[in-house]
Amino acid sequence: MKKPAAKLGRHFSLLAIIIFLFLPRPSLAQLTTLRVGTNSPASTESVLFSIAKDAGLLKDQQLNVEVIYIAGGTIAMQALVGKSLDFMCTGGTPFIYAYMEGAQGRIIGGVNNRLPYGFVARGNITTPAQLKGKRIGISRFGSTDDFAVKLALARFGLNPKSDVNITQVGGSATRLTALQAGSIDATVLTLGLVQMAQKSGLNLLLDFIEKDIEYQQVAIIARDDLLKSRPEVVRRFMKAYLAGIRYYKGQKEVTIRKIMEFLRTNDRQIADFDYNQRSRALPDDGKPTVKGMQLALDDIAKDNPKAKSLTVQQLVDLSFIP
Repeated sequence: MKKPAAKLGRHFSLLAIIIFLFLPRPSLAQLTTLRVGTNSPASTESVLFSIAKDAGLLKDQQLNVEVIYIAGGTIAMQALVGKSLDFMCTGGTPFIYAYMEGAQGRIIGGVNNRLPYGFVARGNITTPAQLKGKRIGISRFGSTDDFAVKLALARFGLNPKSDVNITQVGGSATRLTALQAGSIDATVLTLGLVQMAQKSGLNLLLDFIEKDIEYQQVAIIARDDLLKSRPEVVRRFMKAYLAGIRYYKGQKEVTIRKIMEFLRTNDRQIADFDYNQRSRALPDDGKPTVKGMQLALDDIAKDNPKAKSLTVQQLVDLSFIP
């Protein structure tokens, strides 16, 4: 004969399950919606927030994240300052320029702490010396890819002001199309697009990831007013972001399928390469790279004296990382 206590325990367990099943779930209307900008529709953060949503990691923090594509870090910073966005994922370089012009914001997290770029040229250009007099495409002056182009040219021994013509073209996908059409002769591309470029007959002249260059290629940036007025929301956002990083790295197959979707490719090799390289640049702890931010500051200070008086500590706030 079963004891009454055991029966009572089973009843309580059954009651708990019933209560759980019928508890109201947070609807979209009950979630806090945050608008996050990105410079590329196939960026690390675009993939990460998409899989975080699918896995329920955002809902766990009562959040709904809308990722909005804005080509070019300079325009993106304007959207953030103008309060069209809550957070912006863009490079350290455009953020520093905006900060020097009076933008009140801070870097609160790191996304790409290495340069996940390749410097790609047309098929008839096989050596850096052949770049002289050629057209190099970037998104906008003062952007992260502008910095990457100048860094590559310096490694090639070329002067960006006198040896080549740097022209504003648009985002990575637009630059790849322009390069394939012959409108430009070279550019920097994110690594998934580098694979596509090579398969279409273009030449990779420099792989930044292989050089392991620390640089804040993408950071999470928030305005000071948001950090002060809604600190708890920002903390929940960063908790969800860290959970997303763990999921991104821990669920490789899920992430690769999402990368293929965002890159609009059925080529598993391209997505696998993109995943491996981006994972190396994505920090486990969600923190930005101090060394990489200093590199950006030093570069800007060559042409802008305002940067010489800035420190990385003025630009970064790590207090919201759990």
